[in-house]
Amino acid sequence: MRAKRPYGRLSGLVTVALAAGAAQAQSTQGVEEVLAEVVVTAQFREQNLQQTPIAITAITADMLEARSQTRIADVTAQSPNVLLQVNPAGGGNSMRAFIRGVGQADQSPAVDPGVGIYVDDVYFATVTGSVFDLLDLDRVEILRGPQGTLSGMNSLGGSVKLFSRKPTGEGGFIEATVGDFDRRDLRASGDFTLIEDRLYARISGVSRHREGHVTRLDYACVHPDDPYVQSGAIPRTNFGSDCKIGTLGGQSMNAVRGALRWFASDNVEVNFSADVTDDKSETQASVLRATGEVIPGLSLGYQGVPYDNRFVPYGPNRGDTVINDPYVTYANFLNPGVTFTPLDPAGTPGPNNGAFYAKPANELQGWGLANTIDWQLTDRHSLKFITGYREYETLSGADNDGSPVHILLSQSVFTHEQVSQEVRLNGAAFADVLEYTLGGIYFDQKTVFQTRESDPFVPQGPDPENFPIFDFIQNDTTNNETQAVFLHTMWHVTDRLNVAAGVRYTRQDKDYTFYRLNVDGVNPYQPLSDPDNPLNGRTGRFKGSNTDYRLNVDYQWTPDLMTYAQFSTGFKGGGISPRPYFPEQILSFGPETLDAYEVGFKSRWFGRTLQLNGAFFYNDYQDYQASPRQCVDEHGQILPPPFGEDGLCGQYLNVADAKVRGAELELELYPIDGLSIDAAFSYLDFEFREPFIETNSVIAGASAPGIGKNKWSFGAQYEIYLGNGGTLTPRVDVSYMPGYCGDLACSELSRNDSYELVNARVTYRSPDDEWNVALEVTNVTDELYYLNKLNTVYASSQPGLPRQWAVTVRRNF
Repeated sequence: MRAKRPYGRLSGLVTVALAAGAAQAQSTQGVEEVLAEVVVTAQFREQNLQQTPIAITAITADMLEARSQTRIADVTAQSPNVLLQVNPAGGGNSMRAFIRGVGQADQSPAVDPGVGIYVDDVYFATVTGSVFDLLDLDRVEILRGPQGTLSGMNSLGGSVKLFSRKPTGEGGFIEATVGDFDRRDLRASGDFTLIEDRLYARISGVSRHREGHVTRLDYACVHPDDPYVQSGAIPRTNFGSDCKIGTLGGQSMNAVRGALRWFASDNVEVNFSADVTDDKSETQASVLRATGEVIPGLSLGYQGVPYDNRFVPYGPNRGDTVINDPYVTYANFLNPGVTFTPLDPAGTPGPNNGAFYAKPANELQGWGLANTIDWQLTDRHSLKFITGYREYETLSGADNDGSPVHILLSQSVFTHEQVSQEVRLNGAAFADVLEYTLGGIYFDQKTVFQTRESDPFVPQGPDPENFPIFDFIQNDTTNNETQAVFLHTMWHVTDRLNVAAGVRYTRQDKDYTFYRLNVDGVNPYQPLSDPDNPLNGRTGRFKGSNTDYRLNVDYQWTPDLMTYAQFSTGFKGGGISPRPYFPEQILSFGPETLDAYEVGFKSRWFGRTLQLNGAFFYNDYQDYQASPRQCVDEHGQILPPPFGEDGLCGQYLNVADAKVRGAELELELYPIDGLSIDAAFSYLDFEFREPFIETNSVIAGASAPGIGKNKWSFGAQYEIYLGNGGTLTPRVDVSYMPGYCGDLACSELSRNDSYELVNARVTYRSPDDEWNVALEVTNVTDELYYLNKLNTVYASSQPGLPRQWAVTVRRNF
């Protein structure tokens, strides 16, 4: 039985009130119309944003520049119920993407994203590698709510679509930025006419460099009198005078993109692009907030050293006697060559595998090709072919324990390649009363996930001395082949009333092959693979299909007021549990699905100087994917805990349903000439229903990790005319991010506090707009905030950037 939907009477009152208000606004005379017309393509055709019955945040290139936003994660501040955030250390070069409480943070290629990321209509398949630089964009479209029929697979929460500028044959710019933390950015772009009226080219490039904001210090250098330093148990890794090993969170990235636009005939347009990225950034910033000392039973010695709060340099659990700084860590990314004392299942002493250094890197080298052909067959029919190919390789290292002793250390390499082909037929019939899009897509990806995992300290129970030592190489391979067909229709019932309906059928075929090898890279790793029942070489498979639907009704009450009601569905693919300890734990899990009910409005007021858009929604979220506390077999029976230790379960299972309710409001206001104001507000209530299985880690009535309730933003800028001297435009942006729980249990050390950020920018433009100079300050109040908090056998956090300044000079051509 479906839960009751609470928004019916409220939506009716909103519709009546807005209709009356918009009619009054229409009668206002003599007010200059200043709101820009924004064109989006969410329903496969170019439409005015205000006439598109979908909750969309559209961000133009000018607005990205005004807000000093350079990466995809930056746009989260002004987007209601949207979280786009770089994953913490250990998550590699990946992003947590959530819309309306639905998404994915796990970097494993076995787990699909919950938010679809598209670049020029080409789907990007993994959360790894998705932290895009906003290079030479025309606009960003963020579609909220399930887009199962319009975007397709893995757009359960919504989708984020990046659209690049197309070549026009003229124009360009060069831009340089310098700032705090030795920031040095360079961006440039130029258009060229190769054949008049036929062939145009555009080339764009970006180079970004910034030191990390978290300092890595050598503990032995800072604390020479520590007895464990004097005994040599804590080795010294820096022999300079400042004790600095390096930094975390630094950026060093170069990318270039080329585009060709060819008008092959009056009816055929071809757009081809190629891009290359070379990112050699550092591991994400991470600091230690607590050790086993505050987690009963976990303060144990390794390398002969207690893992305690002496390594915590800031906060309520600080035990450091010298350093008191929230931006310091003692992580040295080093296993000096520990002889492990616990026993493996065969009863032999754990080996000394020699020293191992994990590079503190967050690197990506990749390239991609995209080609779009638009063919106008007749006045009412057109074909679009979208072809994409992309491959990348990433390297990331993580010293997760944040201390100079070796506890949790890893280095991972992702190798990914994907190819896709989509075709769409747009048409109209019955004197354009019916518009339709019929299409299909083929998608194929292959990903290899290689990692060296070196974890001598992973106790979860009362007998850690008999816990196995994890020091192995993983070299897993996954393949995913997907086909889909879809139909979208729009029936213009009257000049004011429209009915849209869509359906999409998707079929997926996946496999995942497991490899667990000793550090020699040859022999199977026995503690995770019984010799009589080896895990090494096993393959898990998943096959499934899903059908999504959408029904939308919108009514244009006046030219400036539209309301809509919608039912839509979406799904996030199933797969194979990626982290088994034994073959019995290899299970497939099913897709997540979502039924969404939504009402909304889009309006303009007072001579189109005020734009107000809003939505209310209720989501029936089914088959949430998560890891249980104890693994189960294919019949749902609890498996014996590995090595007698509860909590060692790496399965992904469908563990519970949930209900999600929320509201969103976006505003743009131009009260007087030169002054513009924008604001956004969102509310989200996520609540799990009763879990499916006995060993579930989900708690009925609780929220999912990483999901906050209230979020808002406010921005204002005023353009001051200097006569013949150009313009000066100061701008201020304030954003509020809600607090949330970092794990399903909402443990004290995982609770992330809410925070507010203030950014400011002043831009001077010359009279001919050839020269622009901007001074920006981000995090004006120097707020200490954390993007996330983790709590396992230690508690760590990812601190956000402190206050920074930067100066940008731009020359337009």
